[in-house]
Amino acid sequence: MSLSPHRLLEFVVATYDEVDRPLTPADAAARLEVGHQRADDCFERFAECELLATVDGGYRPTVTARELLDLDVDDEFVIVDATPDRRDRD
Repeated sequence: MSLSPHRLLEFVVATYDEVDRPLTPADAAARLEVGHQRADDCFERFAECELLATVDGGYRPTVTARELLDLDVDDEFVIVDATPDRRDRD
């Protein structure tokens, strides 16, 4: 069974709160027994959607990630616009 992005985000938030340090995709891959590339791709997508922020060689969850998880939406689709804000292009 494949690890869902929702479950991975839950892991990142819970583990960050537990260890109080940025996490890496390698941390998730090792603890969740998921492929390194899969974890890396998900972390990058989370960062693009502002669910994770890059800090100190790793990632930390954002307030947005916590708010999304607080919605308690599991096994449903949630659409997150990963398109950069057009105002940032100028």
